[in-house]
Amino acid sequence: MMLACKEIVKILSSSQQLKFRQKLELRAHLLMCKHCSAYAAQLKALADQLKRNYKELTRTEPERVRELEQKVLESLKNPDSSEKQ
Repeated sequence: MMLACKEIVKILSSSQQLKFRQKLELRAHLLMCKHCSAYAAQLKALADQLKRNYKELTRTEPERVRELEQKVLESLKNPDSSEKQ
């Protein structure tokens, strides 16, 4: 019995682990249903873009890292000066 589109959407939108048979049924459905296949592709594109955005937003420039390291080292050498800032 083939999975219904609603079940496919639920599976694709969750992070549940699928059994071997469920994976086969999912793959078969995606091969036959252009709507679910397009939905799966859109979800993948969205997830990939979110990962790229996260990496870009959390990237720290090496110069900024050195600057912060220097500030930490200075504050360790002069603990009183860190209270004034």
